[in-house]
Amino acid sequence: MLVAIVLVAEALVVVWFTVFTLMLVSMYLDSRQLPMPKLDTAGRTLIGSAKLAFFTGMVALAVLTVFEMPVIG
Repeated sequence: MLVAIVLVAEALVVVWFTVFTLMLVSMYLDSRQLPMPKLDTAGRTLIGSAKLAFFTGMVALAVLTVFEMPVIG
């Protein structure tokens, strides 16, 4: 019985992700015809901070990965 419940739950997850992906694609296709908004200072700061945080996280991940690798020799 538990196996059946898990299989149904996994199938529902696949359905949910499919519907979610279709919704995102639909929103993207609808937004292509809209004009690009002019960002104010707060919007530009928010976007810039998000880009900086992403870059910093990727650099930290790369550095920590190198430090965690065992030394061969």
